[in-house]
Amino acid sequence: MTEEGPISGRGPVSEGAGAVRVDAGDLPWRDTPYPGVRWKKLEFDPDTGRSAVLLRFEPGARYGAHRHPAGEQYLVLEGSLEDGGRTWGAGTYVRHPPGSAHTPSSAEGCLLFVALPEPIEVLAD
Repeated sequence: MTEEGPISGRGPVSEGAGAVRVDAGDLPWRDTPYPGVRWKKLEFDPDTGRSAVLLRFEPGARYGAHRHPAGEQYLVLEGSLEDGGRTWGAGTYVRHPPGSAHTPSSAEGCLLFVALPEPIEVLAD
């Protein structure tokens, strides 16, 4: 995932009082460096690197090894994700602490909401 600026076309809409609304259905899926894993940027703060994304794993897809310097939170919306020797199904919320590293994958495919306080560090596989 890259830290690109605002998406052309439909993007975040200010709702007043600091609220922002994003219609994820209007956003394009973007490729990652990992086959079968795509993402949609919901939010990105270029000053802090904070982001919120939708991440889709096709069946059998795997994301490369990476570290979360400031931690990570995700919610499995559909399917299941294999992470840290466990399988997390739809409705499961997971929080990884700062400095944690993992290589998530999905045998059946899944859709995740992911919130990151700062960008990931890619590790050698």
